[in-house]
Amino acid sequence: MEDKKIDEKPPFNGADPPAYEGPTNGQPPPDFEDLTARLNNLNLSQSSAVPTPDQCIAHLKFLEALHQLRESVAQTEGLFDLISPPEKKSEKPSEQRENAEAQVRVREKRWAVYVARAVDRFETWWNMCIPSTVAGTPSDRLTAEVYLAEQSPEFRPLKGKPIMQLSQDQLPPLDVLMVWHSYMLNPRCFLEDCIRFTKLDFYATPFPFQHIDQCIDSVTFEYIPTARARSHWEQATSRMWDNLHEPMEKTLLCPNSGNGTPKHFASFPWTSGARIRIMENGEMNGGCGYADADFQGVCETCSVKFTHDYLRVQKFRNDLVAWNTKHYPLPGTILGRQGLPEPATKYTQLPPECWVPNLLISGMTVFDTLEGATKPDNDAATMTDVKGVFEAGVKDRKTIIALGMRAGRLPPSARTAIRRMLNRYWFNSSPFALDLVGAVVRQGSFIDKMHNIDWLRSPALQSTMVRLIEKYQRFFGIMKDNPWKLAVPTLDVDLAWHTHQLTPQMYYTYSVKATSQLIDHDDKIAEADLSDAFEWTSKTYSKMYNEAYSQCNCWYCEAVRESHTSTFSRMTKKSDMRQPDEGCPSDPLKSAHISAHNAVRDTDYTAQARARVKAAELDKAYHKACARARKKGRTPPPRDDYFYAYAYGYPYFFPLYYPYAVDPCIGGAGVYACDPAGVNTGAGSYGACAAGTCGGMAAAGGCGSGGCGGGGCGGGGGGCGGGGGGGCGGGGGGGCGGGGGG
Repeated sequence: MEDKKIDEKPPFNGADPPAYEGPTNGQPPPDFEDLTARLNNLNLSQSSAVPTPDQCIAHLKFLEALHQLRESVAQTEGLFDLISPPEKKSEKPSEQRENAEAQVRVREKRWAVYVARAVDRFETWWNMCIPSTVAGTPSDRLTAEVYLAEQSPEFRPLKGKPIMQLSQDQLPPLDVLMVWHSYMLNPRCFLEDCIRFTKLDFYATPFPFQHIDQCIDSVTFEYIPTARARSHWEQATSRMWDNLHEPMEKTLLCPNSGNGTPKHFASFPWTSGARIRIMENGEMNGGCGYADADFQGVCETCSVKFTHDYLRVQKFRNDLVAWNTKHYPLPGTILGRQGLPEPATKYTQLPPECWVPNLLISGMTVFDTLEGATKPDNDAATMTDVKGVFEAGVKDRKTIIALGMRAGRLPPSARTAIRRMLNRYWFNSSPFALDLVGAVVRQGSFIDKMHNIDWLRSPALQSTMVRLIEKYQRFFGIMKDNPWKLAVPTLDVDLAWHTHQLTPQMYYTYSVKATSQLIDHDDKIAEADLSDAFEWTSKTYSKMYNEAYSQCNCWYCEAVRESHTSTFSRMTKKSDMRQPDEGCPSDPLKSAHISAHNAVRDTDYTAQARARVKAAELDKAYHKACARARKKGRTPPPRDDYFYAYAYGYPYFFPLYYPYAVDPCIGGAGVYACDPAGVNTGAGSYGACAAGTCGGMAAAGGCGSGGCGGGGCGGGGGGCGGGGGGGCGGGGGGGCGGGGGG
């Protein structure tokens, strides 16, 4: 990458980041008007290699607007015909919890339907308003001929120029901005789609904080667009500005159109809301609408049965036919193990290994089998059937030799490419590389935590932003120096990291310059893996900078610090230097500790056993931390038997709260079409890897237990499954289900 300038990473100056508490100089804290004025005077015009404090503040304002949107939608009684069950008064905590669960799940279901509609609206905006251009020149969709002929494809992401007409008067509605925001926070998936659909000017366009900030009230944080923006949206998309004013049915082009029948459409309710009931055990019926878990419907024209499985198979079939007829590469096949577009093999001029799924499909037997198994009138087909065809192809030595693999066996990176490609379909029937509904929902956890911490109203807001940007640069340095380890951010670091990713081209430049790969921010990591990696990150940061990584005194952070504090460091008093200030919060809901919005729960029995072991380890470390605190005369960190919190305004009880755990109102709650926080990596389960390609969490779009190649928060060039980041039996950085998963 010598022929194109990539900005140098700002060097660390070795100084400690500024404290979170701002200097008071004996003066009282600023009043409400001062805080509001500060939020109204942000400098968002400057660009730099890393985020600026004002950009992070603008990001916080946007997140608060999203929080207000979610609360408003979820608490609108009767929305989408979803009625809350009657409240039951009880003095028993267990019964109070059941009542709260019932109330909260109905509210979460309203939000689930709203988000599904928002993703549908974003797809319209993507298709009708985002041009397929490169440096202003209209471009056709990427083909195999163009991709393989490019000598330095790693520079392709830098060829775009920002879309200048995306001004304040062209901003889309807030729900569409929300989806775009979550999409960009999966850097590899976003890059992949922008390359495949040649929307490189869109990739070069930063998230428009400068214009969005002018539309957000600094007191109420309400998003108030211009009249021209409303008019432009409705004229350009032929859709209503307000999500809630749109029809209550989803209309789809029937995949069976043209297969002996004329072109026709089928319409289905977004949710079968009138039939959803909270059952006696507190669980929610799935519902059979388009945004429901058990979607079922019949096309009135051709009698084909629609399900989520059917739509996923037909998405694959469309891509299969497009590859065969137009040479459009399949999703998941254009980025290599480092998250970069790869050139042909240097000496043999063979296509890169990420291209193997396309070549495998080109084999006549494989294509014919796939084409036959996915016919539009076969509404019983699932992606498991498609996986079976690839399993047979991978095991066929003659087929592999025909691909140029003389040993008759696919190398690890080629097997990773097959997993990555299949991951694009398992729980995703959209044209995008990931399920954007799940991506938005998982970001919701982070948004809630930013709201609870409430930095926007802090008198030390500016110095807090300066500190977290410095801490983020240190965190990135840890990822650079430990490419085969999974680094997990704290919430403050994650705010800066997210803000950086919202300028995709600059983030790409920064990441590639520092690490020679596009560091991903995978949003699917098993709970126990996340906690283990956070413990390692905390230990590494404390060792490098001689200070606490997590500025938090909650029981979990105390237990983590205890687990990596050696006897020698206690004797030399170094452990005291690595403790946060006593004034730091001990409430885990209001602390800048582990960022766990990407946690998912693996329901495989071996994963559940490992989770119990992790809980026992933390319990042991917690009691040791309590004993040491008492010895030093400090108050032990509290850990109540019942943790009291609020969800949508309802009191919610946890038997024990783990900051890295999946939100029980989301994971396994049955309110989403696809569980955004649950996976099953067991052999043979739906969504598991094809036999011969290895790796559990990778198939789910996440990271395996072996580390994620500097992917911090789960994803960089990481490996899949065990093997120290190489995953799949060997060396290199593996590629974690295509990076970003979702």
